[in-house]
Amino acid sequence: MARREDGGPPSLSMVLSGGVGVVAMVAFVAAVALGADLLEPPPGARLAVTAADGPAGLAVLVPRCRSERVTRVELRTAGGDAVWRITARKGSIDERYVVGADEPLGFVTEVPLRSPRPAGRLEAVASVAGGGSADVVDRVVFDPDAVPSGGAVLYQGDVVEPGAFEAGAAAAADCAESDRGLGLVTWLFVAAATGVVITYVTMVVRYWKGRTSGEPW
Repeated sequence: MARREDGGPPSLSMVLSGGVGVVAMVAFVAAVALGADLLEPPPGARLAVTAADGPAGLAVLVPRCRSERVTRVELRTAGGDAVWRITARKGSIDERYVVGADEPLGFVTEVPLRSPRPAGRLEAVASVAGGGSADVVDRVVFDPDAVPSGGAVLYQGDVVEPGAFEAGAAAAADCAESDRGLGLVTWLFVAAATGVVITYVTMVVRYWKGRTSGEPW
């Protein structure tokens, strides 16, 4: 069987395997450069509930990015019936909302707190606008009897310290995403990918020249 001499055109198998590698490299670099979200944060990743002095004894915590504004905070029954709801047309920078208390500046009460508060599990819902993307709606179902006092918060079903919650919520919000530029490392990836593409194109050209000239491949 004829063997390809060193320096000759690449074989078809080399071209095909090289193409797969190039596609994988370009896809990876595009994900890095464009900031593609490979994993969506789970529901409730941006919300927590804590004890508070107020009609319901609860407060919903909604951390936000600097460019974001909270436009709605709501409490529902497990069946979806509204227990309490406040909305703000222009949004608010507040991050702590005491259920049933006087509305923060800019908010209006759409559904006054039902009294007595329904028994059983409840759902906290919050809408956040801004950040250069569509409004984000997050929600979490929780047991009011499991809400801790003393400053701790109920987050993702666990009792955690405020710092742990804030770190988790910040990671879910990815506040740096909208303001992030292409850093040095990303540009190095882009340069490397460009070199790989150029090398592959050269390989394909050599393959076709070798094929049309009748050299074995």
